[in-house]
Amino acid sequence: MAILRAIPLKDATSTALTSCGTGTIYDIGALYAGVKAYAGLHILSSSTGGVKVRIQVSSSSAGGGMTDKFTFTCSAARTAEWLTPLSTATLSSTFQKFFRATWEMTTSGESYKILPFIGVQ
Repeated sequence: MAILRAIPLKDATSTALTSCGTGTIYDIGALYAGVKAYAGLHILSSSTGGVKVRIQVSSSSAGGGMTDKFTFTCSAARTAEWLTPLSTATLSSTFQKFFRATWEMTTSGESYKILPFIGVQ
């Protein structure tokens, strides 16, 4: 089965991120039985230190109770990463359809262009 849709969670491909942050919460829609959510990350430019990107999920659009579901390898170089998919069984019994990206930098003065995303199959 092919990827049905991909949702960018932070488009920092034009303007580099220079500090730690939390992205916008996106409603990716219902993840019904048999559906899988994949996470991908492109780091398009880098500087010293490293950047760690996580994708969090919640059942609330207000972001209450956000939990890490995907954690990418901390990287100081241009790279791409594709993580093992979550199935509807690994999300939880509550309906969790709200996703966001967070990023943290290991030292000050860093600059990264990144594109974390969720793909739904």
